[in-house]
Amino acid sequence: MDPVTAIGIATAAYKTIVSGFKVGKQVENMSKDLGRWMGAIQAVKDGHKNKKKRLFGSVEEEALETFAALKEAQHMENELRTFVNYSHGPNAWNEVLRIQAQIRKAKKEAEEEAKRKQRKMIENTVLGGCVLFFVLFIAYIVYLVINI
Repeated sequence: MDPVTAIGIATAAYKTIVSGFKVGKQVENMSKDLGRWMGAIQAVKDGHKNKKKRLFGSVEEEALETFAALKEAQHMENELRTFVNYSHGPNAWNEVLRIQAQIRKAKKEAEEEAKRKQRKMIENTVLGGCVLFFVLFIAYIVYLVINI
């Protein structure tokens, strides 16, 4: 996802979160919005780090767009960090980030395990096909020897 699209998603989620805070909602009740916002913020940061070539537009324009998106993301992150720390204690934001890192690590491990299982299934299918071919070949040779 490009940084400009991601910042749009992050801004929408941010506005929902801020309006929820204003009416007194707890952080726990807005976990989906926070998750959507954090995912979009990560996409902005990743998009700013990754150098992608555009088919249309100038490099300068792209650099300014990603820079502006990154700065907006940092501004939103600072405000939300302040609010979460204010409402849940000085280390609350660090706890949120720690949990986020754990979840990201678990998802990555699950994806790698799924890839390993798929690779193993393909290997077993190919091996089974080779064994079947070999058995049929031997059976055909035996059939030819018996019928000669």
